[in-house]
Amino acid sequence: MKKILLLIAIFTLGESQAQQVSLNSQYMFNYFAINPAVAGTKNYTPITFSFRRQWMGMDDAPVTQNVMAHTFFGEKSGVGAHIFNDVAGPSRRTGFSATFAHQIQISSASRLSFGVSAALTQFILDKNKLVTEIPNDIAIQNSANNQMIPDFNFGLYWYGERFYAGLSTFNILESKNDLFDINATVSSTLDRTFYLHGGYTFPISDNFAIDPSVMFRYMTNAPFQMDGNARFIYKEAYWLGVSYRLQDAIAIMAGTELGKISFGYSFDVTMSDLATYNTGSHEVFLRVKLSDNSKEKTPWHKRNRIYSSFPE
Repeated sequence: MKKILLLIAIFTLGESQAQQVSLNSQYMFNYFAINPAVAGTKNYTPITFSFRRQWMGMDDAPVTQNVMAHTFFGEKSGVGAHIFNDVAGPSRRTGFSATFAHQIQISSASRLSFGVSAALTQFILDKNKLVTEIPNDIAIQNSANNQMIPDFNFGLYWYGERFYAGLSTFNILESKNDLFDINATVSSTLDRTFYLHGGYTFPISDNFAIDPSVMFRYMTNAPFQMDGNARFIYKEAYWLGVSYRLQDAIAIMAGTELGKISFGYSFDVTMSDLATYNTGSHEVFLRVKLSDNSKEKTPWHKRNRIYSSFPE
């Protein structure tokens, strides 16, 4: 029953969602994960490692690892890279993307960033893990088990002292070319995915702030996703947060930032029909800041490098 439910979940969430765009709950700590235009918008170089174990208690449930980094060069440009590995049962999605972004000043207190990334995604299907009613099923044996698919992503990111808003598109080309077999047509393409996200930081006092945010995701042949988030920050160094994912889960988050190192943990409580068959999802991330050019006495809410030009 658990394996049947897992297969149902993979296909109802969309063949593409489970295999093409990995789910994570703590993207608000690293919007570069969903928007290439974020590259180079900080006054430091963040290197982020994340691990997610979804639907504990279910056999062969998705497990995801990510390594991401981006940095600025000059005053108006940024670059970044993302390595990902997503395993769900017999399928594995592994890939790499490289990003370039450029920012323009649109007012005395905000910038607009444009970002584009080129991506390569490898799909691997381990046929040895598939058990069928018909031994050596032709449908399985004749299917491709190793494909390399190229594509592009694009994003816009508008940000200022306390606000941010972004729009991005992944898998623009919906490429049907397999680089391992250029003459073959890929039937399961990389489906185009759209993200819309934004948030605002409200300082409550010298020690407290609230950072609400929202994210919408639309993918062809997959359910519409909407997340509402709220993060409560204490002395720049500690936070608690909660996130509601429409008709799916509630995530509880906690973390700390100590100098150049940040650590966060989230636990997702499943609210869908799968709740009966799993005990939730766990996710952790570790971020290291390099090349930090911020001044020691810069206010906590002025972390983007453009803030030095903003009026006090």
